Amino acid sequence: MTNDKVPGSPSPRFPDNRISSVRKFLFISLTVCLLAEAGCATVQKKFTRKKKEPAHIPSVIYFSAEGGSASGGQEGPYQKKYSNAYYYKTHFTMWKSWQDELLLGWGGNNKKWARSAQEAYSHLTEMNRYLVPAKQSQLRPQLDSLSQIMRKIDSGSYAKSEEGGLRTELEKIKRLVAADFYYDKVKGSVLADDVDLGSDTQS
Repeated sequence: MTNDKVPGSPSPRFPDNRISSVRKFLFISLTVCLLAEAGCATVQKKFTRKKKEPAHIPSVIYFSAEGGSASGGQEGPYQKKYSNAYYYKTHFTMWKSWQDELLLGWGGNNKKWARSAQEAYSHLTEMNRYLVPAKQSQLRPQLDSLSQIMRKIDSGSYAKSEEGGLRTELEKIKRLVAADFYYDKVKGSVLADDVDLGSDTQS
């Protein structure tokens, strides 16, 4: 007799225990592959160097002049495009905006609050550069006061009991500068365009 398969007869089946073993093998293999892939991703993420975020630098429009006059000389690699009056008014507008942000952000996000203080101080400093020495000395008390407050906010070195006094001082700075140093009131004290702004004119 031969072992030829009789047409129409059912196909031979593997034993159940063999099928179960194959399934277990496939399941274990798939699990190992997934774990290996996840492990590689974790290791790669762990050893990938994170980019260091640059410290915030307050925006400054003025570029220090190096030789030549403010009207025709070079300002670093850039040539001055606008008048001193234009720069003064621009810094005044920016100072006022950031001073408002500083007061509105009181007690909120400390990082944002510190940036508002830095920007307000930066633009007030730049305003001062465009004034004649006599007028600079009048703005100096507000500039110094804002500088002290900015340092306290940056370092967090103030007590809870000081907050009321700091806010009052910020409001005072805003009131005095807005009332006494807007362009139409100080235009006669803004440096002429032929003055070298690279020299130290502050008193």
